[in-house]
Amino acid sequence: MGVNSLGGELYLERDKIKTLIKRYEDVYLFATKRISSLISDMVLEDLSIEQYSMLRIIYHQGPLRAAELTEQLCVHKSAITAKVDKLESKGFISRERDQSDRRNVYITVTEEGKKICEKVELKIEKFVEQYLEELDTEDLELFINLYEKITNIIQKSKEVE
Repeated sequence: MGVNSLGGELYLERDKIKTLIKRYEDVYLFATKRISSLISDMVLEDLSIEQYSMLRIIYHQGPLRAAELTEQLCVHKSAITAKVDKLESKGFISRERDQSDRRNVYITVTEEGKKICEKVELKIEKFVEQYLEELDTEDLELFINLYEKITNIIQKSKEVE
């Protein structure tokens, strides 16, 4: 299998690691681009993937301050104002000042934003379901569990920085 033991630690041989990383890149880049493109073309209303992601975060976790949203989206803080402006101009979100501390401005989802988010979530669910039906439950659980593990590893390394 290409596993060596050195000092009680197991590690994959360097070539095997390179091959696995290459496979990951090929699959991830293709799948991400293709799925994003299909979702944009077939599912999203008048939103980009990025705008939908932002609206979804605000819908499920909001109200949020711009700094919190910046962290959630992994974007630079200088870019968040323009992104918020676009969704606000569409009527999907609004800015509200904290009454107890007027310096804080919270971004909240509007009723129109809630409707569009719920509508798009249902469309995405139906869209993705047709592909996931090709997998059995065990493979699907394994797939999701691995993505969750990767997400947790990335989150932990981000917290250390």
